[in-house]
Amino acid sequence: MTHDERESGRLWQRVRDRLATAVRGRLPDPPPDLQLLRVSCEVAPAALRPLLEARRLTEAILGEARPKPPDRAKSLRRRTLFGEAPERATEAVLVELWNHLAQQPGSRWVVVFDAVEQADEATLAALTQVVRRQGWLQLPLVLVFHGEPKEAAAELLLAVRTRDPAGVVRGEEPPSGEAQAIQWRTLPPEVLRVLRAGALIGPGFETRIVADLLSLEPLVVLELLQQATDLGLPVEDRGEGRFSLPTSALTALSTSLMPSLAQAWHRKLGRLLGARAGEEVAGAKPPRPPVPKPKPREKIPSAAQVAEIIDLSAEVVDLVDETGLAAQVASEMAAGTGFEDHGNSEAPAGTGEAAAAARGVSAGTGAGSGDSPQVSEETSAANSPGAPTWTVPGKGERSGPIDMSLGASSLAGLRAASPNVSPETGPNEQAEARPAGWSPARRKTIFAAPAAEPRAEEADPDGWGAPSRVVPTRLEDPLVDEARAAEHMRLAGEFDAAAQHLCEAARKAAEMGAPQAAAQHAHNALSLLATLPASATRRLLRVQALIELGRLQWQSAGYEFGFTLTQAQATLDMARAELGADAPVELAADLAQAIAGVCFDLGDPRSLGRALDELVAAGSMLQAAGDAIGAACLLNDQAAVLVRMGDPGRALQLLRQSRKVFDPHVNSDPVALRELAETEHLFARLPLHAQLRPGREAEGFEMGLEHARAAERAYRDLGEVRELGRVWETIGRLELRAGRTEAAKQRFDAAAEVQTQLGDLTGLAQTTEALSQVLALLGRDAEAVTLLRDSVVFNRDKGSPLGLQQNRRAFTELSERLAQRAEHAAGLQEVAILLSAGERELGALLQPPA
Repeated sequence: MTHDERESGRLWQRVRDRLATAVRGRLPDPPPDLQLLRVSCEVAPAALRPLLEARRLTEAILGEARPKPPDRAKSLRRRTLFGEAPERATEAVLVELWNHLAQQPGSRWVVVFDAVEQADEATLAALTQVVRRQGWLQLPLVLVFHGEPKEAAAELLLAVRTRDPAGVVRGEEPPSGEAQAIQWRTLPPEVLRVLRAGALIGPGFETRIVADLLSLEPLVVLELLQQATDLGLPVEDRGEGRFSLPTSALTALSTSLMPSLAQAWHRKLGRLLGARAGEEVAGAKPPRPPVPKPKPREKIPSAAQVAEIIDLSAEVVDLVDETGLAAQVASEMAAGTGFEDHGNSEAPAGTGEAAAAARGVSAGTGAGSGDSPQVSEETSAANSPGAPTWTVPGKGERSGPIDMSLGASSLAGLRAASPNVSPETGPNEQAEARPAGWSPARRKTIFAAPAAEPRAEEADPDGWGAPSRVVPTRLEDPLVDEARAAEHMRLAGEFDAAAQHLCEAARKAAEMGAPQAAAQHAHNALSLLATLPASATRRLLRVQALIELGRLQWQSAGYEFGFTLTQAQATLDMARAELGADAPVELAADLAQAIAGVCFDLGDPRSLGRALDELVAAGSMLQAAGDAIGAACLLNDQAAVLVRMGDPGRALQLLRQSRKVFDPHVNSDPVALRELAETEHLFARLPLHAQLRPGREAEGFEMGLEHARAAERAYRDLGEVRELGRVWETIGRLELRAGRTEAAKQRFDAAAEVQTQLGDLTGLAQTTEALSQVLALLGRDAEAVTLLRDSVVFNRDKGSPLGLQQNRRAFTELSERLAQRAEHAAGLQEVAILLSAGERELGALLQPPA
C-alpha cells in the first residue's frame, strides 16, 4: 500500500467516525458509500458565499424533510427604536440543517469545503467556530487546502490540529499543467470566448453566469467547456455547473482581452448580478388578500383602566388626532393600492374587527367609550396642503379626536407581498410583489420584504452538468450577488453603482446575522467613496454607508466585535454632518430613527431628549412626504422614550393613539399586529416606571402582566424571538414587583437564554442585573454577585450609561446586604472595580444635564 493510499484510508476512516479533518492537497475520490456535499471556496469569492452555497445545497438535499422555517409572512423585520432582530448566525443555521441531515435515513453525507484558503474572512471565522465547538456538528467536516493557508485560514487549520493532532492528512498531489505554454489564440473562437469570459468572472466561474454574459444557452457553454478539456486545457469541473482555471491560465486569458471589451463585460456582469439581487425587479400590484376570519382575542385592559391606576400629574383624556393621521393612513393606502373601501364588502358588519372599527370600539380592549371616540367623517383633511404637522402632545395638552374611519382592510397591501391567509394556519408564504404605494422609506423604516421561494422550474436548471453524487441546485443569493455586482461595477469604472451595491450588501449581511461581513462591506463602500471626487450623489452614498455601519455598531449580534453605543453615535453623527437639507426624506428619516435608537439605549437625560426630538422630526418628515403609516409606526417609539423619561401621561396618550390606528387591522395585516404587540409591551412597562395610586399597586402589576401576555402572544405569532426575550424580561420584572420571586426567575432565565443566543447585549445586560436581584432574594448570594458582575461587563462593553447607573444602584443594595459576609468581599470588590472603570470611561454621559 502506497503512502497516498494509507493517507486516503485514514481520511475516510476519520470521516466515518464523524471527525473534522483538514486535507493538504487534492481530495481523493470517496468510497461508494459516502455522498459529498461539496462547496468550492474559490468560485467568485465573496463574504459568506461558501456558507450560503452550503446552506442551499443542504436544503436541496433535504427537500421536504428540511426543518420548516418561521412563517415569513408573519415575521416582520422593521427597524424601530428597539432595533431590528437579526437572524441567527449563518453557521448556527447551517449546523442545525446539517444535524437534521445527519438524522435522515439512507446515504451518509460528508460536508466538504474545497480550496478553503481562498474563502473570505467571515466564512473562515464561522468554520473556525464550528471546528472548535466539539459535539456541535454531527456530520463529518472535511476542509481541503490547495495552497498555503494564511491569517484566518491558518487559524482554521490550527483549530483542526489543536482539536486533534491527527486531524490533518496529506491529500493527492495536484496535476501539473503548463498553462502559460498553451497557444490560446489558436483555439477555436467559440472556446476562447467562453474561457475569456470565465477568466473575467474569477478563479472559479459558473456556466449560468457565463451564459448570461455571452447570451448563450447554458448547455452550449457546457459543450464548449467539454471541447476545451478535450483539447487538453486545464479546466477543472467542480460540479454543479462550476469550473475553475489555474492562476497561470487566468493571467494569460485576462491579458489577451482588450481593455474596452473587459470594461464592457464587467459593466454587463455588474448589471446582471445586480438584477439577480433584486435591483431591477419591477414592482407589481399585489392581489388583494382575503380578509381572514377574526380570531377571538382575550380581553385586554383598556387604556382608561391603566390611567385610573397610574397616579398622573395631569389628567389623561381620550385622544383627539388634530393631525388627522389615522385618516391620512386610510387615504394613503386607498390611493396607494387603488382599492376602494372594501371593508363592508369583505367583512360583514357586526362581526369581528371590522364591525368593531365601524362602531368606534377597540376590539382588542373590550372597551367602548373609554378608549375609542366616535367615527369622524372628515377623512380628506389630512391630505390637504394645510394639513397640520406631526406633533407629540406636551404636558397637559389634549389632542383632537382620532379618525376611526379606517376600513378593516385599509392596511392591506402594505407589505411587499400579500399573504394568503387561512383561518386555520394564518398567513402563508407569499409571492414576490410590491404594492403600488410601496416606497423606499417604507421598506427601510417598516420592514424588509421577504425573499420569494424559488419557483419549482428553477430548482434544477437545464444545462447544469453535475456528478451523479452531487445534488444540483441554483445557487443565487442576494448578498453574494450584491458583492459581486459591486466588484464588477468597480472594474468597469462605475464607481457610484459599486458603492450602492456595497451598501446594500452591508444591509443584507446585517439582516442575516453576519456582522463581520456587514462591517466589511460598509467599510469597503466608504473606502471606495473616499478615493473619488466629491459629488451630491456620492455624499448620499456615504451617508447610506455610515447609517448601515452605525446601525451595525448599535445592534450587532455577538460580543466579539467590540461595537459600542458611543461608536455608533459617532458614526451616525458623521452621517448627519454629511446629510444635506435636500436629502431624500426616506434617508433622512432612516438616519433620525437610527440616532434615536442609539440615544434610547444610552438612556441618559440628554440622549433621551435627543431621541424624542429625532423621532418627532422623523414622523413629521414621513407624514409630510405622504408616508402616514411610517409616521404612525413611530408613535410607539416616542412613547417608549417618554416612559423612560418618566412621563407616563404623555406616553399613555401616544400608546392609545397607536392602538386606535392599528387595532382594527390586527387580524388582516401583520404590520398592525406588530405595532399592537409593541403597544401592549409598552403598556405593560408603564407600572414599572410610573407612580401607582396608593393601594392599587398589586392591581397595576397584574394589569401590566395582562398587557405583557398579549404582547407575548403577538410576538410568538410573528416569530420575533428577540422581542419575545424583551417581553419575558418585562414579565419577570412585573412578577418580581408583585412578590412572585420564583416566577420572575423562570422568566428571566428564559429571556437570558434567548438573548445569549441572539447576542442581544443590551437586553442581556438588563436581564442579568434583574436575575442578580432575584438570586439575592433567594439567598443565592454568590451567584447574585457573579451575575451583577456579568451585567456590569455587558454594559461596559456596550457603553451604556443607563445600564451602569442601574448597576450602581443594584451594587449599592447588594453590598449593603452582604457587608458582614466576608466570603463575598472579593467578588464585590471586583464588581466595584469594573463598575468604577466603566463610569470613568463614560464620564460625561453619566453627568446630569446642566
